[in-house]
Amino acid sequence: MDLAIPMLSFLFGHAQFDGPIAVVLLCRLHQEFYGLPAQENLLQERTVKEVLHELGHTFGLVHCSEPLCAMSVATHIELVDAKAEQYCARCGLQLVHRFAAQEEKV
Repeated sequence: MDLAIPMLSFLFGHAQFDGPIAVVLLCRLHQEFYGLPAQENLLQERTVKEVLHELGHTFGLVHCSEPLCAMSVATHIELVDAKAEQYCARCGLQLVHRFAAQEEKV
C-alpha cells in the first residue's frame, strides 16, 4: 500500500516526532514498484534504513544534512539507496545523550 500526506505525494515512512508511533511503507522500497526485478537483499537494506530513520524521529532526531546518515531526507529511492544503515556520529551522539538522560531519571 502507498501513503501520502497533503504536503507530499508519497512517503517511505512517517513518525510522530519524539513520540511512540512510526510507520514504514514497503510499497516504494520494492524494486518491482519501479518495473525492475525483485531484489530481496536490496529490499531488506532499504527497510532497515527507513526503520532507523523513522525510529530516529520517535527518539527526537531531526533530519540530518549528512547524506550517508540514516536521518538524511530521502525524496526518491536513489537517496534511500545512498544512505548508510546507521546514524552519523552527530545523530548517534544525540541518541547516546538522550538515553543517558533517561537512565539518570530512572
